[in-house]
Amino acid sequence: MPFPRWFSALLAVAGAQPSYYDAGVSACVVGGGFDHFPFCNVSLPLDARVHDLVSRIPVEAKANLLTARGHLKNRGRQALPELGVPSYYWGSNCLHSAMSANCTAAGRCSTSFPSGPSWSATFDRELMRSMAGVVGRETRAFFNMGNFTDNGKNGMGLDCWGPVLNINRDPRWGRHGEGGTEDPFLMGQLGLAWTKGLQEGEDKRFIQVAVTLKHFDANSLEGGAEADQGYDRHDFSATISKYLLADYYWPAFKAPIREGKAKGVMCSYNAVNGIPTCLDPLMKAARTAWNFTGYVTSDSDAVSDAWRRHRYVQTPAEASCLAVKNGQCDIDSGNTYYDNLLQGVQEGHCSMQDVDRALFNTLRVRFELGLFDPTADQPYWKLGAGDIGTDNAKELNLEAAQASLVLLSNPGILPLKGGQRLALLGPHAAASMDLIQVDTGRVCPGDTGDDENFWCVKTPYAAIQSLNAAKNGSTVYVKGCNLSEAIPGGLQQAISAAKASEVVVLGLGISERPEISDNFLEREAHDRDSIDLPNVQKQLAAEIIGLGKPTIVFLLNGGMVAVEEFLNKNNVAVIEAFYPGMEGATALAQSIFGLANKWGRMPYTVYRSDWPNHNSMIDHDVTHQRTYRYGADAVVPFGFGLSLSRFSLSFTPTLNADLRPVVLSSTVTSNVTFTVVARNLGSLMGDAVVMAYFHPKQVALPLHPQKSLFDFARAKNIAAGSEAHVNFTISQNSFLLATAEGDLVRAPGDYLLTFEDGAGEILSLQLQIQGPQVVVEPFPGRSLNAETLMV
Repeated sequence: MPFPRWFSALLAVAGAQPSYYDAGVSACVVGGGFDHFPFCNVSLPLDARVHDLVSRIPVEAKANLLTARGHLKNRGRQALPELGVPSYYWGSNCLHSAMSANCTAAGRCSTSFPSGPSWSATFDRELMRSMAGVVGRETRAFFNMGNFTDNGKNGMGLDCWGPVLNINRDPRWGRHGEGGTEDPFLMGQLGLAWTKGLQEGEDKRFIQVAVTLKHFDANSLEGGAEADQGYDRHDFSATISKYLLADYYWPAFKAPIREGKAKGVMCSYNAVNGIPTCLDPLMKAARTAWNFTGYVTSDSDAVSDAWRRHRYVQTPAEASCLAVKNGQCDIDSGNTYYDNLLQGVQEGHCSMQDVDRALFNTLRVRFELGLFDPTADQPYWKLGAGDIGTDNAKELNLEAAQASLVLLSNPGILPLKGGQRLALLGPHAAASMDLIQVDTGRVCPGDTGDDENFWCVKTPYAAIQSLNAAKNGSTVYVKGCNLSEAIPGGLQQAISAAKASEVVVLGLGISERPEISDNFLEREAHDRDSIDLPNVQKQLAAEIIGLGKPTIVFLLNGGMVAVEEFLNKNNVAVIEAFYPGMEGATALAQSIFGLANKWGRMPYTVYRSDWPNHNSMIDHDVTHQRTYRYGADAVVPFGFGLSLSRFSLSFTPTLNADLRPVVLSSTVTSNVTFTVVARNLGSLMGDAVVMAYFHPKQVALPLHPQKSLFDFARAKNIAAGSEAHVNFTISQNSFLLATAEGDLVRAPGDYLLTFEDGAGEILSLQLQIQGPQVVVEPFPGRSLNAETLMV
């Protein structure tokens, strides 16, 4: 089978020879000797082509093809040379970058965007989708360049395992740096933007990259902390009612599947209500109800957990078959299928038809990626090194970082004047590695012998020093302490530097890397016990703030850290930076000096530091005063965020003249559009964020959110004294509520609509929904009378 000339040349440079065992290669190349097969006939319907290929696969090869990352575990075991089908690598991670382990020969590295919470904090669908588009395009480019770009460590496939859509129900969860928000609607919109950005590129015939939404579902306990009560993600079963599945846990996945046509889902290690998710017929039924047509992979070898850890079945053969048959887990990211699936068929736990269905689901995605069509006219195959780390991607990265920083308090300190004596203090003041969320591709070029290569990442100290020096100011840096340990003499050095300065900038926070003690470490497989800052940082902050100098605190973290000791002080401004990515330091410096005025809003509630003392980590019932939707006691509420400008919100004059309650029928679908005017009353150009909420006031349902986001928008670059118009269109389906049985209904009653900017501006409207209660979406598998069902 001949390969494209450019691909052969690349492999030659890498010292490799093209073969069927190399990923990054197309099947069905014209003239290759295999294009006579019906599965290569592009005039046939897609499903017919896939069925033809499945029918030709030898039985002994089937389990191989359903094994993720098998390409590297056992060289070439996923290739079918007799059919001209090259090997394929399932399992490229894409969380905020294309995770190639190498940069190009010219020193171009994958674009490392801010972390998941940062994406949510932007409240900007367009920006989220654009970032995902860059990740998808760069993933295609790395794929085309061949696996040698990865040193054989992880492989490069076109199924991006990401984004993480697990909801932020508990701030101690170790993977908040990958996730995003506590709000199910916002998380669903993030997932939708990710899906469309990754999958929809310039060639509408094919998908650019196949998104893989993870981890479905209720995966928000890792283990490793006392708070986990002896459980970890491999053996924990979350108890979740039908109401909470419909109201809180499923919406994040439903939007990208139903509206975005997501092509992949990852089932999680944990069980829900006693059933491992990869074997759960209910999870399969939910995806089916949302018109899912893609593939499902296990999280690593979660299929093995079903019998080893959950003890749900007795043997790996039974686990393999129930995963394929009951859970529609098509790909096993482990060796359980490879070693046991065909034995399970022989024992009667499932049929070869079940196995073939899984093959069909996986191969169909590869066909949709254009991997079985002629490549000459496919623009995706022309992407290469020049499409990685482009200037446009860097500009987008900077905008994302600027729009994700959240200004929590500002008693007139910001914007900072340049040309002053500044002291940069704290363990994150000169951070580089900790600006980057840990699940990243190679960030800096050059072989240092260490995957943790961050020499090219600008630090906050360097970025602030540069802007201050431009105004003839001086800037000193003293670390003061490590993240969780004192430095001999460090505190006194920091105090001395602060006393000699006019303004102090304190860089504090936590980390996903083991440079911090266990109680504060957040990472995969490790939850936190504390949501506070380490004592050594609190001591440093107290001493510095106590000097009375104007102090700017910025925080690096994925999950929240307590800030009650910093807020409401007349000499302290606080900035939540999350893990802001490659351009994070530049964005931070520009925002501090007022050169950027974009700012985000909090994607989750910030609780008091003692919150863990009163809330169980294993409690998945968010109606127990968790999150803003159910009355959480907040130090900083969801959606809060300030700007260096003040914005007023108003309705258009026509609407202001008639603020009678909006009345909608529960039985007839109709749309109503409101226009909110955001006016910049400040002296700096800036962005306004408007969030739309509904508040059920009098409805017949006994359990419902107190307040729930149903839309949002960002108006960009509003000049001082100017205004922007933001449109919101509502219908009866904007306000669906869940019943105890998990049905989503139009519930008649009284509602309040509010439109808020997160900084104190609030517009409100009364809403009435009149008529009978109507079921719009029945709980999966539940049948209802036709008169109660809204089609």
